[in-house]
Amino acid sequence: MKKFLLLIYISMGSFSFLFGEDKVEGIHYRDSLQKVIELLPADSTRLSYLERMAYCHQYPPLDKFFAASLWEESIRQENAYYENLGAYYMATCFDKRHDPDSLSYWVDKLKEMALQRGTYDYYLEQKAALSRAQASKRKVEKAIYTAKDVLEEAIRYRSHNGEIAAYNSLACAYSVSSRRSESLEILIKAHKRFTERTKLSLRVDILSRIAGNYGNIGQDSAKMPYLQEMTEVLQEVMTKEPEAKNNWTNMAIDCQVKYIMHFLNKKNFSQVQEHIEKAKALLAPHVDPVFWLNVQLMQLQYFSQTREYDKSIALIDEVTPVILKNYVYTFGMLMSYKAMTQKDKGDIEGAITTLRYLIHTQDSLNNAFSASQLDQVKEVYHIDELLLEKQKISNTNLIRILSVLAILFVLIFFFYIYTRSLSRKIVQSEKAAAEAAARSEANNRAKERLRTEISHDIRISLNAVVGFAELLMEVDADFDKESKVEYGKIIQENAEQLLDYVNNILELSRLESGKIKYQQENCDLMEMCREAIDRARQFEKNIVQPFLQTTIQEISITTDRRNFLALLRSLIIFKKESNTDIYRTIIHIEQHEAEKKLVFRVINTPLAKDFQGNRTTLVRNEINSHLIHYFGGTYEVYPNDSEAPTLIFTYPLS
Repeated sequence: MKKFLLLIYISMGSFSFLFGEDKVEGIHYRDSLQKVIELLPADSTRLSYLERMAYCHQYPPLDKFFAASLWEESIRQENAYYENLGAYYMATCFDKRHDPDSLSYWVDKLKEMALQRGTYDYYLEQKAALSRAQASKRKVEKAIYTAKDVLEEAIRYRSHNGEIAAYNSLACAYSVSSRRSESLEILIKAHKRFTERTKLSLRVDILSRIAGNYGNIGQDSAKMPYLQEMTEVLQEVMTKEPEAKNNWTNMAIDCQVKYIMHFLNKKNFSQVQEHIEKAKALLAPHVDPVFWLNVQLMQLQYFSQTREYDKSIALIDEVTPVILKNYVYTFGMLMSYKAMTQKDKGDIEGAITTLRYLIHTQDSLNNAFSASQLDQVKEVYHIDELLLEKQKISNTNLIRILSVLAILFVLIFFFYIYTRSLSRKIVQSEKAAAEAAARSEANNRAKERLRTEISHDIRISLNAVVGFAELLMEVDADFDKESKVEYGKIIQENAEQLLDYVNNILELSRLESGKIKYQQENCDLMEMCREAIDRARQFEKNIVQPFLQTTIQEISITTDRRNFLALLRSLIIFKKESNTDIYRTIIHIEQHEAEKKLVFRVINTPLAKDFQGNRTTLVRNEINSHLIHYFGGTYEVYPNDSEAPTLIFTYPLS
């Protein structure tokens, strides 16, 4: 169970805020400070006060209020110095809110100011933060590129803190891509370059990462000196600047979590309990929720090792509503852990209830998907191919350049002809690669979310299969026949659901990669429609009653007969579940002579009705769309059509 919980802890990422400050108190505090600001003279006095407030409140929700106030006031007073600081604190605000787009905007602002005024530290620190934001979104190659660019600029402009920030971000990107040895090497290098000029926030961040790296590889003895140094720096700054103490709370909690993990490994439970209490004492409304969640996970590990089953279950119940609201992707693992804990406790019925709750909740979680997420599936299969192709282009260019240099000594004329031809090819290749990269970047955020969701979906179904299978395998379990049949049915349904989903994903990936080729032949459209409808009416578990409306008696189209039949069947054949309403689906076909195309309007098809919430439906629509687009048609889904959920696609006439 320790490993199970550690997996959850390692997989943690950033998410929206779990805590909210007392709204009334927060508003009163902000309003009182606003009155103080208004009473101050509209000169550097007011700007100095706003800058101090922005520094002391670098956490939501007041961070944005003071940063924006400083920025706006500096613009009104045309004060370049404070304008720079305002932009810096605005960037810091969006960095902490995990908003890379807004962060990028303020990084550009800081760059303009740096080029004009030489304030490179502010600009480079925030550009390094942009690299970490890219790494958190799994844009690893882009994050590495950005960090190296920051490092080059920092060396060029002699920015010490910019250099340290670049090392920190580069190490973060390496860590995300599982290049742990390189990450640790960079961090150690940064640590050796610490001076009195090094910002304390950078020191703490790097010390935390070094301790974390050593802890992950099981070198506790090497970790502790850096963890102790981190503790000393935090104590120093929180003592010297009590008014800015809240700025350091997240890192202080992180420090305590690392101590907890250390003493858990040592089985020193008294120290574990002591540091858990210290961490809990630091929790406050402004704390980033990932640190709050890490504290809860550490407590679960503690309860697991001390076999305090009741406390573990109670804590899971306390955390679950927050997980469901803000971090649903860990829900399956958390519920599985709860069922395991109940089983270890001897509460078999409780474990069964938890697994049933997990399965029931799965359906509601499925509604969190959107159609745009499907693009992530395609990207998973294409991104590696794109990078490989880019590398091939680079290698080919190198070989060709060397060949040209050799030919230069033989014949100048042929060299000229060859280089001109080569230049055109390089331009075309680079343009194609740039366009592909732009398309990848446009859907990159959705790609990472769906990859996680696919893993979550598979894990949920597997948890149900494994969980109930284990219960049935219990030697001392005494289940009646009805219970065995019920559990077996649950296992079968989840296994079938998982198999169907995986088969659809694999079919889509093969289509997109070109491994499946369409066969073109002249086919009788009306014959295919009648065949699909007859098959639908013969399928006993079908929830669709299909009807064909058209004036067309006979017409031929050029298509892949097998795949076009599969498309028609997908529109009107859906497995019937218990107490499921019957769909009256109408396939309306019109022929547009002027445009030389057929228009198919499928009214009340489940493929349109379940378009937003069902992953299998999303994948099936994408498979159908691929076929239609291949033969020159269009494919659109209108789930909110005024008449009924409708799917419309066109097909060209020969």
